[in-house]
Amino acid sequence: MQDPNNKLDLDAISFDDMLGDGLQSVQEEVAEPQTEQEEVLAEEPLEEVEPEDYEIQAVEEEAVEEETLEEVEEINSTVANEIADTLGFELENEYADTVEGLTEFVRDLSQDAAEDQISNLFEQYPEVQKHLDYLMSGGNSETFFEAFNPQTDFNNIELAENDVQMQRAVLSQYFAAKGHDQEFIQEIIDTYEDNGKLYNKSTQAKNEIGEAQEQYKEQLLQDQEAVYQQELEENEQFWDSVATTIESGNEFAGVRIPDKQKGKFFDYISEPIGPNGETQRDLDYEESDIDVKLAMDYLMYNGFNLSNIIDTKAKTKSAESLRNRIVSNQERVKSARKTQRQTNTFDPEDLDINALLK
Repeated sequence: MQDPNNKLDLDAISFDDMLGDGLQSVQEEVAEPQTEQEEVLAEEPLEEVEPEDYEIQAVEEEAVEEETLEEVEEINSTVANEIADTLGFELENEYADTVEGLTEFVRDLSQDAAEDQISNLFEQYPEVQKHLDYLMSGGNSETFFEAFNPQTDFNNIELAENDVQMQRAVLSQYFAAKGHDQEFIQEIIDTYEDNGKLYNKSTQAKNEIGEAQEQYKEQLLQDQEAVYQQELEENEQFWDSVATTIESGNEFAGVRIPDKQKGKFFDYISEPIGPNGETQRDLDYEESDIDVKLAMDYLMYNGFNLSNIIDTKAKTKSAESLRNRIVSNQERVKSARKTQRQTNTFDPEDLDINALLK
C-alpha cells in the first residue's frame, strides 16, 4: 500500500528529468492504477483504419444514397403522381405512363373527386344524406319531406313575448295533438292568457312538440332501415335456398340440369349485372321476342306442367304422322289403280281379225 505522505514533489523534478528516461519514470510514478475495463481495452488495441479506406467507403455510401434517391424520384415523377400532387390528391395505387395506366388513373381520380364532393355536400347539408339514405333503403320521398319539412318544424319557430297569436296557435296545436276538443282548448288558452302564463306555457309546448318531431324523424329513419335490413336478410335466405335446391337436385319440373352447368345457371338468374340490379335472365327476357315471352307466360299459366304439354305435343305429332301415313297410302292406292286402268286399256291395233272369224 502506498504511503499517503509519499506525494509528488514538484520541486524535486529537474529539467533533466523531463527528458529521456526521466520523463518516463515520472509518468510511471504519477500514473493511476488502471481499471479492469481499461486493462482489457489496453490489451486489445483498436484496428487501425487507413484514411484512404474511410474516404472510399464514405464515397460508396453516398453514391448508394444518391442512387436510391434517384430511384424514388423516378417512381414519384410519373404523370399520374404529378397531376395528383397538383390537385392535392393522395394516390393509393401506382399508374404506368401508358394510355391504359392514365385511363385508369383518370377514372379513379374522377371517382375520388366525386366522393369528395358528395362528402362535402353531406357535411354542409346533412338532411340531403338522410334523404338519400332513406331512399336507398326503399323509403318514399313524400313521406320524408313531410316529416323533415322545415316550415312545420317547431324547433325553427321563435316565439316573441308579445306575439300572442303565435303563442295561442302553438298551444292550440299542442292540445289538439293530445286529443282535446276545441272547446276545452279555447278555455285553457284563455285561462293561461288571463293568468299571464300564455308565453311560458306556449314556450314549453313548442319545445315538447319540437322534441316529439325529432323523435319521430329518427324513428322514421330507423324503421325504414329495419325494413330494408329485413328485406336483405329475406332476399339472402331466398337465394341461399335456391342455391341449395339447384345444388341438391338435377331435375326441376321435368327439366334436367347437368351438374357442370349448375354454377353458371345460378349466376345467370341471381347475379345483378344491369344498371338497376337486373340479372342476365332479366335482360334476356326483356330482349326476347314476343313468341318466346308468350311461351314462357303460357308455361307459367299452365302451372309449368311439362308432362301435359309434352303428351299433347306427342299426341299431335302421332295424329299428324298417322294422317300423313293415311294420305300417303291413299296416294299409293290411287296410283296403283291408275296404273291398273292404264294396263287394261284397249288398243285397236292389237285386235286379231282372223281370230274373230274363226
